Amino acid sequence: MGIKLIKNERAMVIDGFLVVGDLHIGYEKRLAEGGYNIPNQSEHFVKKILELKEKTGAKKLILLGDIKYQIPKIAYDEKYDVPNFFRKLSKEFDEIIVTKGNHDGNIERMVHEDNVRIVDEYRVGDVGFTHGHRLPGKELVQCKTVVIGHVHPTFKFKDRLGVRHNYPCWLFGKLKKSKGLKDSNIENLVVVPCFNRFFSGYQHFVGPLSKNLKIEEIYLLDLTKVK
Repeated sequence: MGIKLIKNERAMVIDGFLVVGDLHIGYEKRLAEGGYNIPNQSEHFVKKILELKEKTGAKKLILLGDIKYQIPKIAYDEKYDVPNFFRKLSKEFDEIIVTKGNHDGNIERMVHEDNVRIVDEYRVGDVGFTHGHRLPGKELVQCKTVVIGHVHPTFKFKDRLGVRHNYPCWLFGKLKKSKGLKDSNIENLVVVPCFNRFFSGYQHFVGPLSKNLKIEEIYLLDLTKVK
């Protein structure tokens, strides 16, 4: 089962599923508190995802968690933006799978569409999907490859002029057999870039899966291989 990265996009396709992660709807309100005037991103996300659907022909959608931003409560603006986001997308996809993230407390209260499923993890053949902030469950440990979000990976380097650059990227590698993972069948780990373009990357890995990742390949969004 092949994984196809979409050039210049923060999305991938696998077996008819469009896959994106870490939307953090509501983060623009946090930026506004710091004086940044950012348009409503939930509308942008809907438009962008539908453009990717048209581009790829995908009929199903996997969202790798952290749909909303506020932890642990539901912010006032999220009470409108999150339900509206799912209401619009549910009309365009046959099925939407949400692997619940650490920012998604009580998100079930905001989703009312029959074709939207909220789960901890999901499996398509030998490929498993989860947010990445917890150890894999019984279903995921049987998969050969697991795809996660949560990390917001970026490639950092300094050019010849000493200017630092920070680009969103894809990570591919092997999963080391550490505590909690010794009995799993997972060999490969894929970390997707954050779909929210206003989020910077983490300086270190977080979560039990990414902490045990031995990176073998790194791709920028334009699919340039930098490792």
